[in-house]
Amino acid sequence: MKQRLGIAVALAGDPDFLVLDEPVNGLDPQGIIEIRELILRLNREKQITVLISSHILDELSRLATHYGFIDGGRMVKELSAAELEAACRKCVRVTVSDVNGLARALDGLGAEYKILDSETADVYQKIPISRLAAALEAEGCELTDIRERDESLESYFVSLVGGGRNG
Repeated sequence: MKQRLGIAVALAGDPDFLVLDEPVNGLDPQGIIEIRELILRLNREKQITVLISSHILDELSRLATHYGFIDGGRMVKELSAAELEAACRKCVRVTVSDVNGLARALDGLGAEYKILDSETADVYQKIPISRLAAALEAEGCELTDIRERDESLESYFVSLVGGGRNG
């Protein structure tokens, strides 16, 4: 009830911009849904911009259109929801001896991919490993590593701010 009351008081002044600090903290699942729907409705119907500070990253992913990541009091990264989704997109990370050979093999397979460096690329669709290996063999390219990569908002944040030093 305190969360709802706080939002009601803030809305009494008919704001264009609303700052909410941990708006779903301590709420039951139904309360979380209600607050989420309220925030979305305020934005959609009243065009109120809402800045949310929260450590509940999964909940933010259901609301946010833009993200700002703060570490040690500094903004370390700003990006749109679409940019974040692309960064966290499920893929297979492939490491090879020759990324140009990999690119030719993936083009031949009609795959969507992104070259990351001279040895590594992310492949964004399922390709049977045997077909990929055969295509790489035909290009004279050696496959040295292949891993599934599915980064969550939480793991993205931790990798961005150097999570090991905070634990």
